[in-house]
Amino acid sequence: MIMNQIDNNLLVGLEGAVATIIASTVAFVLSNKYYKHTKSIEHDRMMKDLFKEFNERFDKINNQILVITKMTEADILELEPEKQLAFEGVIMDFFNICSEEYFWNKKGRFDSEIWDSWFIGMNDIYDKSSYIQQLWEGECKNEGYKSYYLTAKNDLFLRA
Repeated sequence: MIMNQIDNNLLVGLEGAVATIIASTVAFVLSNKYYKHTKSIEHDRMMKDLFKEFNERFDKINNQILVITKMTEADILELEPEKQLAFEGVIMDFFNICSEEYFWNKKGRFDSEIWDSWFIGMNDIYDKSSYIQQLWEGECKNEGYKSYYLTAKNDLFLRA
């Protein structure tokens, strides 16, 4: 009789342990699934916010960048110093936007489709203007490209 009681207590204890393990496993699986889903939503939200911010910032300089890419270096150098300085400011804004997009892409915050599109666009602008290329060369002297979160000057522009 004492043995039956001990066997019953062991059986009840074992059943409780198994039930606890099963419940813990189910809870872990569900919480892991919830975490992954929440992480995915947060990633998408951040990507959307960055995408929107960068596009808004680029929209502010887009028309001026187009004007600059249609001018020769000689045309720009013939402008009044204030206008040249304004153009240089626009180009520096362009470099900053490009480098920040590069930085966030390296952190995995963009889908490759977005980055590929931006990278092609950045290089298209760079390729169209020897003046932009010249300013980039100046920015890259003495490892200046590192201030743009780059490890090499051609991380942004393929022909740099």
